Amino acid sequence: MRLEARRPTRDAGQRGSALLIVVFFAAVMIISAGVAMPNLLTQGQREREEEMIWRGKQYARAVKLFYRKNGRFPQSMDELSKPQLNVRFLRRAYEDPMNKEDGSWRLIYVGANGQLIGSTTRPNMLMNIPQRPGGGAGGPAGAVGSTGATGSTGATGAGSSAGPGQAVPGTLGSGPIIGGNIIGVGSKVAKSSIKVYNGAQIYRDWEFLWDPTQDAIQQGQPGVGGPQPGTPAGQPPGPGVRRP
Repeated sequence: MRLEARRPTRDAGQRGSALLIVVFFAAVMIISAGVAMPNLLTQGQREREEEMIWRGKQYARAVKLFYRKNGRFPQSMDELSKPQLNVRFLRRAYEDPMNKEDGSWRLIYVGANGQLIGSTTRPNMLMNIPQRPGGGAGGPAGAVGSTGATGSTGATGAGSSAGPGQAVPGTLGSGPIIGGNIIGVGSKVAKSSIKVYNGAQIYRDWEFLWDPTQDAIQQGQPGVGGPQPGTPAGQPPGPGVRRP
């Protein structure tokens, strides 16, 4: 009779121990998930940053190929992404992976005197534009940005205000310039980045444009040569790189 009276107490103790073990393992899993979640989010952001850099460089490369082929700068994104005479300079119109609103880029133009328009990091920089055969920089009617690229279009510099993760309002990229000569793209997103790109830690300061002078230096040329109309545009991206 005494043994039977003690059994319920022993069973209750075993159930209590099992419950404590379950609670302990549940707490460990919750803590582990809490530690791993930020790492997963950070890794995802790093991957989007790498993809953003790759896409931005594709636009800069497409501008270079377009200029060498046509002797002028593109005046719309469609001229880069849509086939023209069986030539495509960009595989497709890539979106900014960091711009969650609409995926659009901020367009950067070059003026008649080589001044960048719409750049937040180099607003006063003058580009050394290759000369077209017969004189004059590349662009419609022998001039870069002859139809409005040098007008006051509300381009803002690095001081533009926007909330975290939001596009910078009022920038040049919010609307295309009719007749403007596109030399590159930049991000609209005013959010801090994990990666430092060209000294910039905010996405809106990440810019991807074709610099003819730097391109000539990388190729080991003493100066910037003129465009070569009729030059094949190439097949981006290079071998071994697969992109959608």
